[in-house]
Amino acid sequence: MKVIFLDIDGVLNVYGSPYCGTRDEFGDCFHKHFEDNLKWIVEQTDAKIVISSTWRMSGLSIMQTMWEMRDLAGKVIDVTPVMNTIRGEEIAEWLRENNVDSYCIIDDDSDMLPEQKNNFVQTANNKDHEDCVDIGYGLTRKCAIRAVEILNKTN
Repeated sequence: MKVIFLDIDGVLNVYGSPYCGTRDEFGDCFHKHFEDNLKWIVEQTDAKIVISSTWRMSGLSIMQTMWEMRDLAGKVIDVTPVMNTIRGEEIAEWLRENNVDSYCIIDDDSDMLPEQKNNFVQTANNKDHEDCVDIGYGLTRKCAIRAVEILNKTN
């Protein structure tokens, strides 16, 4: 199984977005272009999604309902555990408990473990990406291409 550990704020939900201020019952709506880039990743890899964002505090069923109601790409299969530590530790714990062939972490923050570095795509400080938003945030096409490379890499 291929897994995307997905953060939301700074990845799909970004300041300076034309959707900023647009809300539904789940909260802020996401940037359409970045949603499309996630869709492309899923289409290219058939990866499943595990929410690692603080949005996971709403619970798995809420995340799955939001995904369905917003018609977002992919299937949310789980959320990472809440351990009150760095995100990389929470991801490592999820990986210990699940059988995964390959994974990619998509996040704007870099609080990952050293051994996760080659599986990490940072969606911040990307001012040189032509489709970044605000000060260089979001799941740009360049980030999406890197995520597909990671997920489809053969050992």
